[in-house]
Amino acid sequence: MAFHIPFNQRAANRQPMPPIYIGFEPPHAPRKKFNWWGFNGMWMSVASLFTAGFLSPVPLLISLIGLRRPGKKMATLGALTSFGGIALASALVIGFIAAENHEHQSRESARQQKTVRKNVKETESLLGLAAEELVQYRDENYGELPGDIDANMLVIKHVDPWGESLRFDAEINHGVIRSSGPDKEFDTPDDITTKVKGKTERRPLLDLND
Repeated sequence: MAFHIPFNQRAANRQPMPPIYIGFEPPHAPRKKFNWWGFNGMWMSVASLFTAGFLSPVPLLISLIGLRRPGKKMATLGALTSFGGIALASALVIGFIAAENHEHQSRESARQQKTVRKNVKETESLLGLAAEELVQYRDENYGELPGDIDANMLVIKHVDPWGESLRFDAEINHGVIRSSGPDKEFDTPDDITTKVKGKTERRPLLDLND
C-alpha cells in the first residue's frame, strides 16, 4: 500500500533541515564591534570647546577615522562639534587680528599727530625768524617791505620740517610768510602763516570821493 503525503506538506518536506549540533551549543552571531574612534572623537571634540576650539583639529581627525568604521553616529557628532570648535577658534583669531590692527592704526595716528604738532611749533619758530629779517629790512627802508622777488630770496632759504622752503606773498599794507604745511602744498587749509606789517608793492585803491 502506497504512502501518500498531503499536498500542503510536500513543499515543507523539500526544505533543507537545519544542522543538528551534538555535544556543543550552536555558534552565536558575531558581536558588533564598538567604534572607539568615533567615541573618542566625540568626547574629545566636546572637551576641545573648553579650549575655545583651538584643539578641535585633533578630535576632528579622530572622528574622520571613526567615520570609516561601523557605528558612525558618534563619529558624525564628533566631526560636527569639531567643525564648530574650529569655526569658533577662527572667529577669535580674526577678531584678535582686527583689534590688533585697529590698535596699531590708533597708535600710528597718535604718533603722526604728535609729530605734526612738533613740526608746527618748529615751523612757527622758523616763520618768526624769517619775519625778523623782513622787519629789519622794513625798519632800514622807511617802512617798505622788499619786493616779491627780494622778499622770497630772503625767506626761501628757510626750510620747514617737511622739507619745503617758505614763501612770501605781498598783500595790501602787509606781507605774508607762508609754509605749505604737512601736505606740502601751498594755499591749502593746513598752511602755516605769519604777517609782517609794512608797505608793499600792492598799493590800496584810491578813494574816488577824495
